[in-house]
Amino acid sequence: MHRSPWNLLLLAAPSVAASFAVLAFASASWILWLQQILACCLAFAVAAVGARLSSLARTHLGLAAAVLLVTLACLAVPLLSSASGPARWVSLGSLDLYMSPVVVPAFLVAVFVVIGRDRLRWLAFTAVVSASALLAIQPDAPQTIALLVAVTVAIVRARSNALASGVTLALISIATAWSFSRPDPLEPVPHVEGVFRLALEHSNFAGAAVIACAVVLVVGLFVCSFRGFAWLSAVAGYYAVLFLCSVAGLTPAPLIGYGAGPLLGFGLMVAMSSWAGSYMSPNNSFKPTPLRGAA
Repeated sequence: MHRSPWNLLLLAAPSVAASFAVLAFASASWILWLQQILACCLAFAVAAVGARLSSLARTHLGLAAAVLLVTLACLAVPLLSSASGPARWVSLGSLDLYMSPVVVPAFLVAVFVVIGRDRLRWLAFTAVVSASALLAIQPDAPQTIALLVAVTVAIVRARSNALASGVTLALISIATAWSFSRPDPLEPVPHVEGVFRLALEHSNFAGAAVIACAVVLVVGLFVCSFRGFAWLSAVAGYYAVLFLCSVAGLTPAPLIGYGAGPLLGFGLMVAMSSWAGSYMSPNNSFKPTPLRGAA
């Protein structure tokens, strides 16, 4: 297997460990522990299978385009529910899966791959504007602003067309402002969104450790982005914003804390990174090169 998937999974290990620590601080039930463990195992399996199958990819652009379209479909599904509050979840039996953190990280990798191709750049721009609109309709303000920041980073790193990029960012900014203007009746749950406060209330050492785990993930992704995996800079920006939203008391589900969605999303992002390979070159062209380790 390529080394990079293992390196990316190791970057997430501190955050996963912090998640279990937070569950312990909150005296969570054994059912939540079991669901979290199963989600970790499934995320690991998705990443590993994606890495194994990456050699079968004949056209990375075709896969990236498919991921863009599938993501839009997945973000639209929660809107079909009859929920009176925010429509962010898909019911799978007794489990409500938070859809946006499942699909958005891999979506960002696909955007980065497509945005570097002149003939398909319009597809990436259309997809990100559509995704931001769907997130705003739900409404999911933290995910919308995280997408805005991530796309901004992607555009800067990919050196995309200035006019098209400006229009795209303006439209996403409008969607973000609209999402924040809409009421969100949900309160943050201590072991889901309020993880930093919960850890600090337990002890200063626990709070510092949980915060450090978040910093390790974001900084690690940024470092890897300069070692052949440029799209990870957009992913790092995405997670950084979600962590900040968590501190602000908003209701995203960051990677640290209880929740299957963020874990599965990270696994899918790793799998997508394996398929994308190491492509970004200084002149914004994508050329297949051997996948190297990021560490």
